[in-house]
Amino acid sequence: VRDLYKRVIVVGKDYPKGPDYVREKAKKWFFQNKDLSSERDIKRAVATGRAFIRDEMIAAIQLKKYRVMRERYKVPEEEALAENRTKS
Repeated sequence: VRDLYKRVIVVGKDYPKGPDYVREKAKKWFFQNKDLSSERDIKRAVATGRAFIRDEMIAAIQLKKYRVMRERYKVPEEEALAENRTKS
């Protein structure tokens, strides 16, 4: 469980809404499940958390990085149109 919390914090550093948002959400999620006592329920909650990190958080971070790269290397539309006309 501690390992999952550490992963959430580490991955949350690059999350679009910021690490403070992720930290608060992680605390909320962990406190909601603090009363789990059976090993089966704990493993299920940890598996759900890992899947959330793998699927949702990583996807959001990759989308943010993609958008930044697209903006950084974006060719202004007028220049792109002029280049296409000269090539034709």
